[in-house]
Amino acid sequence: MEINYLQALLLPLFLTLVFVLLFGRPRPRRRDLPPSPPKLPIIGHLHLLTDMPHVALADLVHKLGPMLFLQLGRVPALVVSSPRLAREVLKTHDHAFCSRPQLIGAQYLSFGCSDVTFSVYGPYWRQARKICVTELLHSRRVNSFRRIRREEVARMQASVSAGEEIDMSERFLTLANDILCRVAFGRRFMEAGSRNRLSEVLAESQALFAGFSVGDFFPGLEWVNSLTGLKRRLEKNLGDLRAVCDEIIEEHERSETSSPEGEKEDFLDVLLRVQKSPELEVPITDDNLKALVLDMFVAGTDTTSATLEWTMTELARHPNIMTQAQEEVRRVAGTKGHVGEDDLQYLPYMKAVIKETLRLHPPVPLLVPRESIEECTIDGYKIPVGSRVFINTYAMGRDPQVWDDPLSYRPERFFGSSIDIKGQDFELLPFGGGRRGCPGYNFGLATVEIALASLLYHFDWELPEGVGAGDVDLSEIFGLATRKKVPLVLVPKKKTGYEFKLDEVCGQ
Repeated sequence: MEINYLQALLLPLFLTLVFVLLFGRPRPRRRDLPPSPPKLPIIGHLHLLTDMPHVALADLVHKLGPMLFLQLGRVPALVVSSPRLAREVLKTHDHAFCSRPQLIGAQYLSFGCSDVTFSVYGPYWRQARKICVTELLHSRRVNSFRRIRREEVARMQASVSAGEEIDMSERFLTLANDILCRVAFGRRFMEAGSRNRLSEVLAESQALFAGFSVGDFFPGLEWVNSLTGLKRRLEKNLGDLRAVCDEIIEEHERSETSSPEGEKEDFLDVLLRVQKSPELEVPITDDNLKALVLDMFVAGTDTTSATLEWTMTELARHPNIMTQAQEEVRRVAGTKGHVGEDDLQYLPYMKAVIKETLRLHPPVPLLVPRESIEECTIDGYKIPVGSRVFINTYAMGRDPQVWDDPLSYRPERFFGSSIDIKGQDFELLPFGGGRRGCPGYNFGLATVEIALASLLYHFDWELPEGVGAGDVDLSEIFGLATRKKVPLVLVPKKKTGYEFKLDEVCGQ
């Protein structure tokens, strides 16, 4: 999310007069709303979001408590920052908060909000989610893509030269993009010679999804997007997306090698097959199909790469923890020369490392916002219909009332703990929860686990010469996923007896 909204609001000087004429005097604050910090005229609490909104909102918890009511322009918003209140929103009152705001970027780039992430609650969303859960993301199909994961992880490892400084942030993003593109479209993110436009079009889509629109907070003022140039970018990217997807779809339909129904179908194959089913409650248009397959890609790439990036960052800062994780992986995989996905179930310490990373560095710290479809009462406060709802998992992961010594990186805190990351334990919600929880967490975790285990198995990892653990920059960039502002650079060292051989790994 590019927080350039102050410029967008202040550049046209006359805009303030338009706001006043349109909206008149502010209405008095209702007494039955949750606590709220002081606000500014017209923009309300937009100024509090800053470039790190999850951090700014977490700071307010110490002053006003774990439930806040904000006025974001003309949009009422609820921010909750405790497991108990998250349970109220995601479970007790799940139906009241089950829809999504119709954000300007999503209206363009998800073809009218017809993907699973941003579609409004109703028959179409229920059908789309069912298709994703039963056809695209169930455990059998996730398992069927293990060959793709193995090959792309092997490619990443082959690009690593022992003794040289490696930009691991770039490697992780490429890995996630390549896996998701092969699974979704049947082709790698970057083709030889970069001749196709898929990579650049999707990169622009991701940047626009993370951007800001005045119309998202001031309904009726979408025309400002024309002044800022955002509308032109959105329309161009939508046209590019449609053209690229049409090309890929045509290629799938005419290819004699396109897989029949079975485990080797990519996501597009599956959706083309489902689209023809006579049993659909709501017909799936060609644009709906494009939105669904792009949703799988956009939702999975940044979050997967960010989780790997932060995990390796914390391991580099805590070499003792890295050593323990490496010893576990090497003990389980032995000297066979690679880590298989069947080995992952025997790596409890490494899984605890991933959980601890997701606690301190949730990839989507405010989750995807929800929108209330009916008024409800939480803790005696009335939450108005149409409220935008944010769950601050960043604040929850650092709450001393929930976690012992929360700012310390200690994977062992999960030993003997029943807390999981599937959305049923509200202390740890990296993938959300309730009916709008992320249906693809198994797919994302499969990539994170095999990539991390393989890197720990084949190499020892060090920070560049002259860089100590305390020198590692932990600054963040807030976007589709919260990533490191400064790329992670590490130096791999070959581990004798665990050498990597590309041909052997890919030939399994």
